[in-house]
Amino acid sequence: MPSSFEKRENGSALMIAGWIFVLFAFLVMFFYPAAGKPGQMRFQVIAGVLFVLGIVMTVIGTRVRRQNR
Repeated sequence: MPSSFEKRENGSALMIAGWIFVLFAFLVMFFYPAAGKPGQMRFQVIAGVLFVLGIVMTVIGTRVRRQNR
């Protein structure tokens, strides 16, 4: 069974990965205007999924860290 320290480290890793996904979502939206064609929603969908996934991972990581103080 993992120790409290290992669980806190896993929570931290989830939070960092979540913020990286959010950063990539913003990068996709920043570079989208240069590569977009009218009528395509693919980049917005990708950015939205990355953003939501990042926020969810950050929230889960925060909960894991708080439970294992």
